Amino acid sequence: MESYFFVKKEGFVEKTIGDETVIVPLVDSVANMEKVFSLNEIGSFIFNCLKTEQSKHQIIELILNEFEIDKLTATQDLEHFLNKAVDIGIVEMRSK
Repeated sequence: MESYFFVKKEGFVEKTIGDETVIVPLVDSVANMEKVFSLNEIGSFIFNCLKTEQSKHQIIELILNEFEIDKLTATQDLEHFLNKAVDIGIVEMRSK
């Protein structure tokens, strides 16, 4: 059983344009335009899945249902996204 779950962090404004999502951090309720993050189609999909806590396994299943890719590619894409998203602070990792 997985003991880690991932969820979006609060304090950001997001806007989806086409297949991409732009994320802007808020500082005292004002957008900090110096730190804008842009997500591609799969990154946008993963980020949107994180409205509620999700395990890696749950997210991989969602990716496989949405995109025509194999499990290895989905897993690699997810690992890359989560490592970067947690590092820059737009996603939070929680243990249960």
